[in-house]
Amino acid sequence: MSDGTAPSADRTVLGVVGSVTTGSKTRAAVEAALDAAADEREGVETDLLHLAEYDLETADGRGIDAYEGDTADALARIVEADAYVVGTPVYRGSVSGALKNLLDMVPRGMWQGDVAPFEDAAVGLVATGATNHHYLAIDQELRPLFAFFGAHTVGGSVYATDGAFADREGADGDDEGPVLDDADVAGRLATLGTATVDLSRAVEGSDALGGLGPQF
Repeated sequence: MSDGTAPSADRTVLGVVGSVTTGSKTRAAVEAALDAAADEREGVETDLLHLAEYDLETADGRGIDAYEGDTADALARIVEADAYVVGTPVYRGSVSGALKNLLDMVPRGMWQGDVAPFEDAAVGLVATGATNHHYLAIDQELRPLFAFFGAHTVGGSVYATDGAFADREGADGDDEGPVLDDADVAGRLATLGTATVDLSRAVEGSDALGGLGPQF
């Protein structure tokens, strides 16, 4: 019989926000997915890595142990997580330069370090853009990056335009950043967060899914 105490976390879902602005629509979207993923009773914790809060070095082929400061901290948080919700604003039809730079430093288990944090890990994908014109950037740009790492991306994804957000004003009248203002998008983000956890558990419970990884 349960004593009502929540179990210790058996997995951490890390939200990675590839935006370098503090008032970030991408962050609001990723946080909505993480809110749905978090479940203390099921042992799921969430964490957030927003690149606007980090002064990252430029990737230059060094191994993971050669980085220091913010860069080492960001990479350590990726290595320590079990599953991911990754969001990016779309610029020129592709992922942000900041996110690409971060991914260029993440080891793949074959070079730059012995660890391979994304290999056989579940990853939910989110993108934001001014209009619907960049919707396909998720599948043409973001998803292939994680295929390179041998990750299992959730089949569905979420793309949100500027119209899905509203400005949030604090009690003192200051702008506190965007907030989701579209029930359909919010519901889809919640489903994505839950699906990321479900996929993570499915991979963990399958020798085949958990042992595929990248071919080369």
